[in-house]
Amino acid sequence: MSVTLLLIPLAIAAATAAGGVGVAGAVTMARNTGDDSAGPAPALRVRTRMKDSTLLSDALTNLGATRVEVSKRSVTAEIDGTSLTMRLTDDKIWEAHVEGIDGRVVDEASVTDLIQRLDAEYALLVQQTVAEKIRQRAESSGFDLVSETRDVDDTVTMVLNVRSDA
Repeated sequence: MSVTLLLIPLAIAAATAAGGVGVAGAVTMARNTGDDSAGPAPALRVRTRMKDSTLLSDALTNLGATRVEVSKRSVTAEIDGTSLTMRLTDDKIWEAHVEGIDGRVVDEASVTDLIQRLDAEYALLVQQTVAEKIRQRAESSGFDLVSETRDVDDTVTMVLNVRSDA
């Protein structure tokens, strides 16, 4: 007897489940309450489905972010001419706040693109982590990993045989 596991990248699965609606969540406009003499700089806030700060930091680094700093409840980085601050909400979801650097204006489209790229990279890292855990735990759980393939859309297919001695 064998078991086949399909590890579909979360970004693809979420987009499919949402009928093609963006995976990043609701984007809301906020106003910077800093120095009003320069005029209010628009900022955008987005709720994400990301939960792991280490994977979030790795995803940002993979996308070319600089000055990535991680603490228990926040992750900050500079990416694509913006300052990104991710804060952990009370319900353990990372919320993104994006502001332009050096007068750069952020708009809904650019922030949505950034968060979608971050979400896709994060999802790929989650998938890799899950696949690695399956590889490590298969034998002790009574399975043999027979084969593993990766499709062009990053779907991982693992075929596991149930051992007769399990």
